[in-house]
Amino acid sequence: MKYTLLSIVTLLLMQGCKNSQTDGKYTLHGQIKGITSGTVKLQRLDDATRQSITIDSTVLQNGKFQLTGPIDQPEMMSIKIEPGNWSTTLFIESGELQFQADTSGSTHYDYTAYGDSKGAILRNVSLIGSENQDIFDAFEKHPKSLAAKKMFEQLNKKYEAAGKSEEKEAIRAEMEAFGDKHKIWELHWIDSITQQHPSLVAGAYLLERYQLFNESMPVAELDKRLQVFQSPAKESNYIKNLQGKVAVKKALLPGNQAPDFKALKRDSSDFQLSSLRGKYVLLDFWASWCVPCRQAIPHWKEAYKTYNDKGLEIVGVTNDSRWPDWFKALDQEKMPWIQVADDFPIKNSPARIATLYDIPSLPTYVLLDKEGKIIIHTTSKEEMDAQLKAAFNTL
Repeated sequence: MKYTLLSIVTLLLMQGCKNSQTDGKYTLHGQIKGITSGTVKLQRLDDATRQSITIDSTVLQNGKFQLTGPIDQPEMMSIKIEPGNWSTTLFIESGELQFQADTSGSTHYDYTAYGDSKGAILRNVSLIGSENQDIFDAFEKHPKSLAAKKMFEQLNKKYEAAGKSEEKEAIRAEMEAFGDKHKIWELHWIDSITQQHPSLVAGAYLLERYQLFNESMPVAELDKRLQVFQSPAKESNYIKNLQGKVAVKKALLPGNQAPDFKALKRDSSDFQLSSLRGKYVLLDFWASWCVPCRQAIPHWKEAYKTYNDKGLEIVGVTNDSRWPDWFKALDQEKMPWIQVADDFPIKNSPARIATLYDIPSLPTYVLLDKEGKIIIHTTSKEEMDAQLKAAFNTL
């Protein structure tokens, strides 16, 4: 009989890789080849600040270390070794865990030119004793996952080597098409593992990570998937974060009042969305660097010419963090409607208004009626056109 990687993991879990009864304590025995001394830190990512928080640390001696501490539920964490800023992620859960790593084959990076750090991501790693790590590894090392990573690497190299903007746009479209096809397999795999093992936190982690990069998933589908999980997975922060996402998405369904916001115009004067009550408002979430956004501008100029006298106002909300880039685009495009800038109050987190409106990608459009209620929230120019025609009875 042939076994898939998923079925092999399932068999291991059925046989009991470790006791299902936990004592709320982990012991991580570590051995690293290529580094003999230094400091080892165990870190978790703070969802609110997007910053790493060190929860424990120890000394690395002769390439070995040990960390012991309490843990409420399985959690994806990071191991960081200094000096050198070596790091990797792994699922920590209660019990005896055996961690091994080899610095060979690591991916080195240098972001100092952008005000960030440099270091290396350990690729040659293993963790024994964690059921959730087994699930995560099965996903990451599946032949389809590995093939997809290789394809994206190749397409990225082609994109970087392309000279003309038309070539880059064609490659970007190829990447999107391949990505959309691969997402179908990813979601099917995640659904399969969560249905077979609804209590494992790894399934919740994978679903949250998937949704992070695929925010256009319909809220009903996401909500239905969350109902599958059982304890302890359903008490995990990953499920809580997704439940928060569902609440935001439901609040943005047609018929609900759109969230009000204040933002700065180009001249740094204040703009308040609610000041446009009595008009239909099309919110255009865009950025100077977004090619599809820029390509759509002539279309919206025509729509503005058609509907502005009938009561439509457009508000462009840029995702540009560098205002000079925004100014340059405004000067080039000469859009005759209101333009405001989103802001980034939390480092390494999405923009404030984009988060408020759960923007999955750029461009995204939101149409509001005269009372400020949502008519449609979409990434489709065609869907928005249909709603505008219906709103102004010009079918």
